[in-house]
Amino acid sequence: MEFKTRISKIENNDVTVRGEKLSNLVKKGNFSEAIFLLLSGRKASEQEAVLFEKILISVIDHGMGTTSSLTSRFVASGGNSLNTGVGAGILSIGDYHGGTIEKAMKQFYSWNEKKDEEVSLLIEDVINNKQVLYGFGHKVYKNDDPRVTVMLQEMKKIKFDSKFLKFKELVNKQFEKIKGKKIPLNIDGFIALLLCDFGFDYLLGKGIFIIGRTPGLVAQTYEELKYEKPVRRVGEEEIEYIKG
Repeated sequence: MEFKTRISKIENNDVTVRGEKLSNLVKKGNFSEAIFLLLSGRKASEQEAVLFEKILISVIDHGMGTTSSLTSRFVASGGNSLNTGVGAGILSIGDYHGGTIEKAMKQFYSWNEKKDEEVSLLIEDVINNKQVLYGFGHKVYKNDDPRVTVMLQEMKKIKFDSKFLKFKELVNKQFEKIKGKKIPLNIDGFIALLLCDFGFDYLLGKGIFIIGRTPGLVAQTYEELKYEKPVRRVGEEEIEYIKG
């Protein structure tokens, strides 16, 4: 049986990862840059390295109440190991939790192939037909997502020139014209814009979220195993019985 890979190989008593010796990556000691290399096949520029690390930090944990965190905790509370709890949390990541990055990237890449005027008309059509603008809107943040605000400030500090950020303004312009109010670019949308700037394949969207969120799931699962009683259960007062 023959297998092919572009990722890594073992030679001369060392592992070569995307053309770089693993021993050299260890000496350099930058985890996020190693991830960038592993996924993209090239070294990150200084600006890309700074922003990519901040992307991973921005999704590390969004509270105990998220789909993935609760899933990890419930599974661990059933008497399962840490890796089982973490794995369950990862498996809960889908189109509505963590998966928006992938959909938004696909959307932005599609828009980037068109003229701005065409994109504006597309956005207008999406809004009028009450379809989804991937990467925009938030249940809590109605004007600006504070995580995006911070990331924009960091981007400005290092003078990173984004070719895809223009879509934020195009969406806002059309949304305000039609709805009379703003719609915030959420953190998933911002991450998607940056990953498009980096040239990442949209298929890696969920993967980036998984890499960033896994430390949070480890922490959530560990806390459940260490401090909570087994067999977590939803209280009856939280359940509404509906007669069929």
